[in-house]
Amino acid sequence: MGIYAILETLRKRKTPVFTTMEIARAYGTTRISAAVYIKRMLDRRLIFRVAKGIYSLENDSVLYASYVIQNSYISFNSALYLHGIIDQIPAKISVAVPKRVKKSVEGVDFVAMPKKAMFGFKKTEYKGYFIWLAEPEKAIADIAYKYGKPNYDTGKIDEKKLAAYLERMGMQSEGGRIP
Repeated sequence: MGIYAILETLRKRKTPVFTTMEIARAYGTTRISAAVYIKRMLDRRLIFRVAKGIYSLENDSVLYASYVIQNSYISFNSALYLHGIIDQIPAKISVAVPKRVKKSVEGVDFVAMPKKAMFGFKKTEYKGYFIWLAEPEKAIADIAYKYGKPNYDTGKIDEKKLAAYLERMGMQSEGGRIP
C-alpha cells in the first residue's frame, strides 16, 4: 500500500488526527513501516506533525487541539470566538484538560481543570471534521473559574444555563451573571 492510499483512507475518517500505531494497526504493518510511510507523507507536506507520535491531515490548530489529550475540549476565549461571541482571534487555541499536561503543541494552550468541571461541551463539525467544543455558557464558566469575571455579549448567552453551569462548578451567580 502506498502513501496516497493511506492518505485517502485517513481523509475518509471524521477525525483529523492519528498516531503511528493507528497507521500500523489499520494497515497490518509494523510500527517501523508505519513510521516510514509517515516520514514520506511529512516530507511531501501531505500531513503535519502535531506532537511526538501525533499527526494531522490539516495544519490548523483548531482541528487537532481537542484530540491531543483524551477527554479534552476547546474552551475559554477560543470557544467564544468559534461561537461568534467575541471578534478577537485568540493567539493560541485554549483546551480544557482533566489533568496537568507537559506536552507542548504549537498553537495550543492546555489548561488543567478539575474533573468536576469537565462537562458542557459537544462534538461540533468544523471544516468537514469533528472537534470537541464548549458551549458558550460553559466557556464563560471556565473563564470565570480559572481567571475571574470575563467580558462577553450577554445577548448571545443563555443566562439560566450559565447560572446552572456556575453552580455545578461550585461558584455562585446572580441570575446567571458572574459576581
